[in-house]
Amino acid sequence: MKIDLSTVGISCVACGKKINLEEAIHAGWRQCLTCQFFIDPNCIEIVKETMSGVCPSFSQGVTRHPLQPVDVPTEQILIFVKDQYQQGLVGNLIDSIFYSQSIRPEEHTPPSSSTPSEEESLTREEIWKRYGLVLVQRARGKFQAWEKVGTTS
Repeated sequence: MKIDLSTVGISCVACGKKINLEEAIHAGWRQCLTCQFFIDPNCIEIVKETMSGVCPSFSQGVTRHPLQPVDVPTEQILIFVKDQYQQGLVGNLIDSIFYSQSIRPEEHTPPSSSTPSEEESLTREEIWKRYGLVLVQRARGKFQAWEKVGTTS
């Protein structure tokens, strides 16, 4: 399995913006040295100005600490992602979204309207009280599949 910068995504701990690793490096994203969460350059400025430099990861249950932005360690991230995938720690839902073959353009038919119908499934991240951050696939408001994102602790 080939993993490169364009197939790995990260999200900002402050605003939740998602971006692939390659774009994040070019855009100047950083990683907090203390908690290892990622943060985009705009949010770094907001944290400095409005939060007195306190890392916003406390909203994810991490002890409050000063933001210590460092360069994103791309090699370590790619090694981690590859190890997780090879150990089978990526479940069916995450595997189907990020690692399965994409639909070829000639096979894809665009929907007839601009709004999704109720029968189409929706995949998104949610925070559940018991499991924390999970990836959920829903159809008509009810979940069809879900999977915990990240490590179990």
